[in-house]
Amino acid sequence: MTNGRSQAQWLTDLISEFTLSSPENTLGLDTDERAFDAPLVAFSNGADELYSFYRHHIGSFYQLPIDFFKNHFPDINTLAEELTVISWIIPSTAKTREEQALQKEFPSERWARTRSFGEDFNISPRRHIVVELTKVGIPALAPMLSHLWSRSDEGKYAPCSNWSERHAAYAAGLGTFGLCDGYITPVGKAVRVGSVIAKINITPNKRPYNNHQAYCLHFIDKGCRHVSIVVR
Repeated sequence: MTNGRSQAQWLTDLISEFTLSSPENTLGLDTDERAFDAPLVAFSNGADELYSFYRHHIGSFYQLPIDFFKNHFPDINTLAEELTVISWIIPSTAKTREEQALQKEFPSERWARTRSFGEDFNISPRRHIVVELTKVGIPALAPMLSHLWSRSDEGKYAPCSNWSERHAAYAAGLGTFGLCDGYITPVGKAVRVGSVIAKINITPNKRPYNNHQAYCLHFIDKGCRHVSIVVR
């Protein structure tokens, strides 16, 4: 399965190779220009205390990795700590970001195409990873493609859903949140995020931050936009 590679490296290569070679990774232009560059991949453990914190903080409807897994594989006896959440970040290309940075009022064409064609593509890695893991006997599922996934009008963050790709990525050490609640990664904010839950033993990545706003310049040194409220 791995040709000498660790399972973590095998999965990282699998996601990267698929992203960079798939014809579905497209802006829908007459050229072969991709919507996304090479992904970042990281892992968190299904028993990470953050997932329980999310449920406590967001609402009882929020699903843990073990909830999704048991719903899909009721006949497999599994503990939460035996699960790995595979998370990835796929960044928009530099050309798209540069084009968008020049805009003053409306989004650029590449930015709009990334929003449309790009999100359609992000479904594909989820399916591909599940298929490839299943081929080698590893049970896996993608929460966003699960019949268990749903939206909710409950709680203080409503409307929301019972699984968050960004929060799974945060648990895996792939980024933090900003003043406007945007997700900030090492490759910026112009990204798409995905995740798959699998019964596989992979050492989780260490989080290189100690709070959920660590990458936001506003909270680092007030070097970014200040929020002001004007009462009229």
